[in-house]
Amino acid sequence: MSSSAEEMPDQVIENTTMVFTIDGEKSTVIKAESVFKWLDKDLLKAKVLEVDFYDSLGEHASHLVADSGWVWEKRQYLEVMGDVLVATDEGMKLETQSLKWDPNISKIKTDDFVKITKGKDIITGYGLEAEQDLKNFKIKRLVKGKIQKKEDEEIE
Repeated sequence: MSSSAEEMPDQVIENTTMVFTIDGEKSTVIKAESVFKWLDKDLLKAKVLEVDFYDSLGEHASHLVADSGWVWEKRQYLEVMGDVLVATDEGMKLETQSLKWDPNISKIKTDDFVKITKGKDIITGYGLEAEQDLKNFKIKRLVKGKIQKKEDEEIE
């Protein structure tokens, strides 16, 4: 970041927690080691992030970690980058280098390489659109996968 006064943040906050809600229900809890805040832009730059996502009933759905990210507080929009890892409470894991989250539609998106793992099953590709709990997802291109058959499962 340049040292000009225009680009300097209005606030620098260390070890902070932000809670987002939708219709009064907790939707997201963001913890960051450092936050740089520009008040006139509704913009935060966060470093070393941990994010917990909650479903519409307020139940924990997934946990995200990333090196850094941008947060638009009023829109409750989040964009993270750098060794992004999302782990769902159902045992799925998503690894990528960048991710955008839109709380209004509870979707996560990226154009980067993605790796999704559940147990021994692995799916990779480029570009992703998914529900935040990863129950439904679409990988856009160059999709590859390795799916393990369960012992008691029949393949048709």
